[in-house]
Amino acid sequence: MSANIITTNKLCKSFSIGGLQQHVLRNLDLEIRAGDFTVIMGASGAGKSTLLYALSGMDTPTLGDISFGGEIISNKNSDYLARFRRKNCGFVFQQIYLCDNMSLMDNVMVSGLLVSKNRKEVAAKALELFDRVGLSEQDFRKFPAQLSGGEAQRGAIVRALINAPTIVFADEPTGSLNSSSGEAVLDLLTGANQSGQSIVMVTHDLKSAIRGNQVLYLKDGIVCGKCALGEYVGEDSERNGRLRSFLIEMGW
Repeated sequence: MSANIITTNKLCKSFSIGGLQQHVLRNLDLEIRAGDFTVIMGASGAGKSTLLYALSGMDTPTLGDISFGGEIISNKNSDYLARFRRKNCGFVFQQIYLCDNMSLMDNVMVSGLLVSKNRKEVAAKALELFDRVGLSEQDFRKFPAQLSGGEAQRGAIVRALINAPTIVFADEPTGSLNSSSGEAVLDLLTGANQSGQSIVMVTHDLKSAIRGNQVLYLKDGIVCGKCALGEYVGEDSERNGRLRSFLIEMGW
C-alpha cells in the first residue's frame, strides 16, 4: 500500500463575515495516498475549493495540521510555502490564468525556469508535453487570446506538469469547456496519474468524477462519505452505477 502524501488532522477553516464567524471546514481528518486520483465533490458552498487551497498550501488553516510526505506544512511561512508549491505542486483551474502578453510556450518556459535554470532541458520537456497534449508549434507560438478554450486549458496543463510535480491540484478544470475539450483534459490528467502523479480534483461533473480512484463527498465542511472506485481503465456500467448510487446516498 502506498504511503500517505497528504494527511490532515482536525483541519478547520473559518472566515469572518460581517463580524460573524463562518466555519467552512470543520475538524476534517483526511488521508490521501501517493498515486491517488482523489475527487472532491459536494454542493456549492460545501468547502471544496477551500479544502483544495488549504491542502496545496495556497491558504492557511484556522486550526489543525496539514502534513505533506510526513512533514507539517500548515505552520510554515509564506516564503517556505511558495518554494514548496514550486517544487511539489502543479495547478489547473477553471480560469486558465495564462499571461496574456506571452506566447503559450513562454508561459510554460517561465514556470519551468523557476525550478530549473537549464533552458534547453526545460524547452525539450515543454516540447515533449505539447506533443503529448496534441498542440503543435503553430499552437504554442500563439498568445492566449488566439487559442480556443480547450487549447488554452491543454496549455495550462503543460504548464502544470512542466516541473514534474509530485501532485496536481485541479479546481473544476473542465467547467468552462465543451464536452470534447473537457474529455481531452480529463484524458491528460488520467495519463499523468497513470504515470505516477497524484491528482486532487474538485468537480461538480459526473463524467469528471468517474476518473478518480476515490471520491470524497464534502457537506458543511465535513467529509461525510467516501467511494472507492479503483483504477480507471475506462467507463463501464458497474463503475458508473457505483458512483451514482454513492452520490444519491450523499444527497447529490
